Amino acid sequence: MTMTELDTSHVGYGLMDADEHSTPPPDVYERYIDRDKKHMAIRWEERDGVRVRTFNGRMPKFTYKNFQVVGSNDVLEEVGVTDAGRDEQDSDGTHRPMVIPGSLLTKLNPLKDLDAEGRKEFVAKYRQLSEHLDNPEDRLSVMNAQGIEATVNYITLPGTEPEFEDDYDGLYANLNAMNRFIGEVWTYNYKNRIFTPPYVSFADPEAALEQLKIIMDIEVPKCIQVATGPSMGTSPFRPENDRFWDICSEAGIKLTTHLASLTRYARQGEEWSEPEVMLGDMDAFQWVFYYGDRPAMETVGAAIMQGWFQRFPKQMLLIAEQGTVWLPYLLRKMDHAYMMGRPASFGRTMEMRPLEYFNQHCLVAPFPEENVERVVQAARSADGIVFASDFPHGEGLPEPSMFANQVAGLPEDQQRKILRGNMARYLDLD
Repeated sequence: MTMTELDTSHVGYGLMDADEHSTPPPDVYERYIDRDKKHMAIRWEERDGVRVRTFNGRMPKFTYKNFQVVGSNDVLEEVGVTDAGRDEQDSDGTHRPMVIPGSLLTKLNPLKDLDAEGRKEFVAKYRQLSEHLDNPEDRLSVMNAQGIEATVNYITLPGTEPEFEDDYDGLYANLNAMNRFIGEVWTYNYKNRIFTPPYVSFADPEAALEQLKIIMDIEVPKCIQVATGPSMGTSPFRPENDRFWDICSEAGIKLTTHLASLTRYARQGEEWSEPEVMLGDMDAFQWVFYYGDRPAMETVGAAIMQGWFQRFPKQMLLIAEQGTVWLPYLLRKMDHAYMMGRPASFGRTMEMRPLEYFNQHCLVAPFPEENVERVVQAARSADGIVFASDFPHGEGLPEPSMFANQVAGLPEDQQRKILRGNMARYLDLD
């Protein structure tokens, strides 16, 4: 990939993507953790002949049992590929899983109309492309070819915190290691086009402040990432964290959150005689009630009704890869609470309708095959809706510009807000 200029032929201007991904090297924690804490590093180990990820020397609390990771050999065989695109390991030891963008979609699945030979060619194409996704300069070439002017690039997915519930020293040592890797290898704001958010945990307010200092000593990021839902059983928006948000607001640092493979929500299923499992192993009941909708609803609801936007009017919240089917219900329910005179949390009152707070301060990304027009209608505005490709994941778009078709029925000004303008506002790129 050597494309040096942005291709704007897709829609006539550069797109801004709220959700793309890259993969860190498997030994990232060992390489970037403080020397005196190296024994705490998350690492891959052989245990009883099985390769597992350990956390400060402990076996993981949860592992996938039935879930097939997209890109595995089983998935390749399911799509008719038996001799191309296998998982491979580079000469430096870096494990690069084969990605098949779009393979979990339905209507937009790029494999559904291909014969066996076409599938092999498709996988071979993305096998080659995957070599250009995990360093910033090569990734820019991919973005240029795809018409992506800027993106939020998620390297650290939430899910680490539950493995360290009783080990805050190990938790913060490893989060700081990952943030150091991001800052030194990717930078937090690469050429003002790739924005890779460092991850912060509010399990301990003082430790969160120390994290912020370490992050800002490397570079002031455009956004930071927190867990979707409560942070280790506490709200990041409670007044005890106001000093943290004072610093962020003064520095122009905004907030984002992303779907997690492991959250504490599944634990609530135990009250319904359901086992606590990882996202990929959830049954239908668990998936409906503990997957992405509730964490997203509660995070947006807490930011609005716990007075965070009222206290910090410069702040914005981006919710990535959690869809929008929950949003119409949430907006109606919050406005109902407001009209009933229900007070905000922590002894405050809401100065505006929750719908107004949402449209001014929140951004949510519909999944690629959702009805975007329905969500815009429910929000009475396109100001809170953003384009997200989830590239290069299996549930994402193989070509991000395909999302333009999903908003084609909207007025042109609303299309541009969703495809570019709202993220430009979030990233201060206007």
